[in-house]
Amino acid sequence: MMRPLRWWQIGLAVLGVIAVVALLLRPRPQETITTVPVEGGGTYTEALVGAPRLLNPLFAGLNPVDRDLTRLIFSGLTRPDSRGRPTPELANWVVSEDQKTYTFILKPTASWHDGQPLTADDVAFTIDLMRDPSSPLSQDLRNLWSTVGVVVTGSQTIALTLPEPFAPFLDYTSFGILPRHVLGDTPPAGLAQAPFNLQPVGSGPFQFQRWRVGDDNVVEGIELTAFPNYIGGQPGMGGVNFRFFADSEAAFEAYQSGSVQGLARVPESLLPEAMALQDLNLYTAYQPQTTMVFLNLRDETLPFFREKRVRQALLLGFNRDRVVAEVLNGQASVANSPILPGSWAHASDLAPAPYDPARAAKLLDDAGWLLPADAVAGTSTYVRSKDSVLFSFMLIVPDTERHMRIAQMAQADWAAIGIQVQVTSVPASTLRSQYLDTRTYQALLIDFSLAGTPDPDPYPFWHQTQVESGQNYSGLDDRITSQYLEEARITTDLGARARIYRSFQTRFADLVPALLLYYPTTTYGVRNNIANVSLGALSDESQRFATITRWQVTTTRVVTGEGDAGPTPTP
Repeated sequence: MMRPLRWWQIGLAVLGVIAVVALLLRPRPQETITTVPVEGGGTYTEALVGAPRLLNPLFAGLNPVDRDLTRLIFSGLTRPDSRGRPTPELANWVVSEDQKTYTFILKPTASWHDGQPLTADDVAFTIDLMRDPSSPLSQDLRNLWSTVGVVVTGSQTIALTLPEPFAPFLDYTSFGILPRHVLGDTPPAGLAQAPFNLQPVGSGPFQFQRWRVGDDNVVEGIELTAFPNYIGGQPGMGGVNFRFFADSEAAFEAYQSGSVQGLARVPESLLPEAMALQDLNLYTAYQPQTTMVFLNLRDETLPFFREKRVRQALLLGFNRDRVVAEVLNGQASVANSPILPGSWAHASDLAPAPYDPARAAKLLDDAGWLLPADAVAGTSTYVRSKDSVLFSFMLIVPDTERHMRIAQMAQADWAAIGIQVQVTSVPASTLRSQYLDTRTYQALLIDFSLAGTPDPDPYPFWHQTQVESGQNYSGLDDRITSQYLEEARITTDLGARARIYRSFQTRFADLVPALLLYYPTTTYGVRNNIANVSLGALSDESQRFATITRWQVTTTRVVTGEGDAGPTPTP
């Protein structure tokens, strides 16, 4: 039998409902999600394809993995910024009035990872190693340093004197400096066998801690810790680790499993999968390379290449946008200058020549290269000629599927405007020695590498003096172009040099001594809990670490009006 509710019980129930409703309707404390650095700096782990060999900047040019690691472990007198401009790292400098002597003043607090002071003697010691006949550096670099006078004028000052003004010289002073107190007793010829190469002592932002070795005694990775006394300031991260993989697919799987937080390179084949990952930030930069077609301007059997209007027509008559879209899947940009975009010297307002076969045909007509009256498009009769010379040439290409596709597209585009092209593929390793150096080619498609120094200095490739035995492979013999390149080489003011190089680029675009096709890009992947990552101009891919001292490993934190709810780990 149910008992009737009393009035006071009903009142309590009503009051309870009102209280609950009031709580639900009360404005909640505002929640804010912020990203904060991990306590202690945290560690970033990146996947590299390949394996280390010698952690010594003298040998780093022989192996991309070594270049990546030595860039973090060692430091130079200078270091390029995001646009390739030389900036002080270990030293400031003054230049003499005659533009020949560079006096470097080392920062007084510069030190090695083992605590020893870094002095001018270390700089002189490293230069001596670089110009030694047994040095692994290229012959060009050894020759350069062999002409430089070196005088240590104090424990923190050193004077480097050139035989003549050479404005790009500062870029060559970014070499990694080696410690004399560790390697001074090692003969130059024995450096490759020195234990130092496996347990290096540098002065860069991160220092060697240990190798990571697997159960089968194979090196799987390396661990670096932040150097608190780095001359550029203590890095924002506590350490950087690297793991080594045989190929990009294995590296990508390691990212997906959470073993690494970064991918040194995301190849085109994996880009769709990488772009679908919500926690992976992708950064794209131009590779230090231009794909182009060299035209042999000195071959007397090819009179058409000597005519500017004809060269202009060849460029306008080739659909380079289609190449970028269909062959490269958008992982490139149409080229408009021999100086790479992103560089302080690149004239960004120069527009690439658009695909315009009608204009190309008119230029050929105006130049006297005419089609036969009975020519039928798409047949062997549809070939231009002038003075009984057919407009026909051979295009040499590397024997890869990509280059063959590009060559076949060029062949078809040029055939449509009356130019006959025979495509011949050869091993890529023979392009320079058998064709470019000997000048025994008519036209040649090549991926032309500009890796090395960030300074653009186009002198070796387009100056008159380099036609016979240098790297002016097209044979451009233009006095105005050469004057621009000469002036730029002796002008140390970057603003003035940039103006000179703009004039050079404008003239190059008019003369078209070679057909610039595209600048390929590279893609770098980093998990989204790594903050402050940025990419600038790359003279090599290790330059992706140019801003690494500012990178931070982060976590998310929920903050309410009533207090801090604490960190929420970022996956």
